[in-house]
Amino acid sequence: MQWASIRTDWEMCGLAMQDRWGRLTEEDLTVARAGRDQLVSCVLKRYGIDRAIAERHVDAWIKSWG
Repeated sequence: MQWASIRTDWEMCGLAMQDRWGRLTEEDLTVARAGRDQLVSCVLKRYGIDRAIAERHVDAWIKSWG
């Protein structure tokens, strides 16, 4: 799924992101709306995990959403 599709259905996606990553704040979701890399950065910031792991988790979530 392209990020543009996620952005189109942002309300639903934002709720799904908060379900998946409960530590994300409203501010994080605002930042993440800009794109995949920003979501990865927010996940890194809140969970302190390795970048490669965060990217895999985000990519898997994006794939499952579409």
